[in-house]
This record gives sequence, C-alpha cells and structure tokens, in this order.
Amino acid sequence: MQTRISVRLRRLAAALGAAAVIAPAHAADATADDWSTFSRFLSILQVVMQAAAREDATESQRAMEDILGGRNAEANELAKELFSEVPPAERDKMISIGRTLLELQQKEAVAARRAGGESAAIRARKDLADMGLTYYDKQQFLDAVRRGDLIAVRLFLTGRGVDANATDVWGASALDLAKRNGNPELVALIEGAARK
Repeated sequence: MQTRISVRLRRLAAALGAAAVIAPAHAADATADDWSTFSRFLSILQVVMQAAAREDATESQRAMEDILGGRNAEANELAKELFSEVPPAERDKMISIGRTLLELQQKEAVAARRAGGESAAIRARKDLADMGLTYYDKQQFLDAVRRGDLIAVRLFLTGRGVDANATDVWGASALDLAKRNGNPELVALIEGAARK
C-alpha cells in the first residue's frame, strides 16, 4: 500500500511540477496577475502534497479522496480562486478529470485492500501450518476457542478457512464457547468476525 501511495505521489508531483514549470517559464514577461495565479497554484499543490504525505496510508487515501471529491474546504476555496476566470467548458473538463482521478484512486484502494487481505490470509495459513493446525479445520478452530488461544483463533479467522459462526456437535457456537471461556478480547474478536 505504501509503495502504491509513493508511486502515486511521485506521479502527481511530477505532473504538478511540470505544470508549475510552465507557469513561470516566461518570468520576464509575467505580470502581477500571472504570479498571483502561480501562487494560488502552489497553494493547491501544497494542500495536495500534505494530504498525500500523511503518515497513515488510510488517512492519506481519505484526504486525497476528499480533495478530489470536492470535500476539502481549503482546496475548494483555492480552486475557486485559481479557476474563477476559466471558461465553463474548460472548468467542466477539469472537474471531469478530477472525478476520473477519484475513481482511479478508489479502484486502486480496493485492489490494495484485497491484495493486503489475501497476503494476510496466506501468512495466517502458513503460521497455522507451522503450529500443526489446518486453516480450514472447524474442530481445531473450536478447540482453540475453548482453550482461549487468542493467537490461534485470530489466525484461523484471518486465514479465512473457517466460519466464525461455526458450532460444535452440541450446537454451541464459537461465540458461546468464547463467552464460557471468559476472555473478553476473544469474545470481541469472534463477534467482530461473525458480523462480517
């Protein structure tokens, strides 16, 4: 995920940097209005870069979606100032580009989450195998719940081979067994998984 954000950030910076170079290219002929426009452009660039550079990848993703989706007040105000004299047809094209960027970013985020989930499932399955357990064995899963083995239960659920709502031969669900065990963390883990 972090690599995808870095690549996206580099692409965005390159595109915005290229546009920034074009603006003052004729600095000798630039008027005060040209520099004012360029300053607004740099302000938008700063807002975008700060959003993209956030420490947490999920927060960064959300911040970028807010900007591209028109939900960032600061970016909206700067865009209004910057594009106030842009003819409506060109403004519509810019809005369309922004929407397309948002759609691409959302598709990328879904793919990254899916790949991350699959990687976690594969790791969990390997860890269970290393423990002598089979990721799809319902009985082993329920035994881990009875024992209160939080690590094994988490691995079973992450490995996606068992149903969190599984029941034993007497009809007791994994949640029932966890409650009998008295471990609130185990109960919360199974409840969360059962809701998915």
